[in-house]
Amino acid sequence: MKEQPTWDIRQGDCLEMIKRMEDETVDAVVTDPPYGTASPTKVQTHGGRSVEAFEIEWDREAPTGWLEDAARVLKPGGALVVFGDTKKTTDIWNDVEAAGMRPLQCFYWIKANPPPQPRQNFQSAVEVAVFARKPGKVIHWGGGGATPNHHAAPIAAGNDRTEHPTQKPLSLMRHLVRLVTPPGGLVLDPFAGSGTTICAAILENRNAIGIELSEDYCRIARQRVEGWEASDQARQGDLFGES
Repeated sequence: MKEQPTWDIRQGDCLEMIKRMEDETVDAVVTDPPYGTASPTKVQTHGGRSVEAFEIEWDREAPTGWLEDAARVLKPGGALVVFGDTKKTTDIWNDVEAAGMRPLQCFYWIKANPPPQPRQNFQSAVEVAVFARKPGKVIHWGGGGATPNHHAAPIAAGNDRTEHPTQKPLSLMRHLVRLVTPPGGLVLDPFAGSGTTICAAILENRNAIGIELSEDYCRIARQRVEGWEASDQARQGDLFGES
């Protein structure tokens, strides 16, 4: 009988909370930070209705200063996958490199059902992440030698959908967790949002730590994960490893 994966979600500012974690304790960091793209002219869809992006206060600025500590808590050979604004991919790549990690590739989420574009322009049908490693012997690669740098998945909907307006689909995060983290390994998501990465880790038999600034989203994340816990697929524990 395999051991249940363990999860730990903390509410707070990841810039402060990661500093309390011990060095070289996680196998992978898989995260989707705010893109810093909210503006009065941008419209997003959520649950079939339009959401004015300027209402999303937390998405007005992309967070900075967290990558250095993310690199510190990563084990040598551990992986980083960080999503971001497509137009700022070069900046993210350079920031990852400056934090002491080695960027290797861009990874693309291809939206199987991208929202319509009301203007005379292309739809926003892809989102990009930077994939990197901390120097050292590779801990895990679950993709063999012929793994494309893209994954097609629909925008989260139905039972998978929460109140979070920029939620990633569960199938996408399961794919990434499976590729970069060994079974039984530990995944960190410093921008946990509604807990999709944590749920993905549990379903792939990985342990997971989530940090989320918003009390409301932290509550949603815990409720989602507790649903898996109730079905005997996970157990809550203390994985934070505070020093």
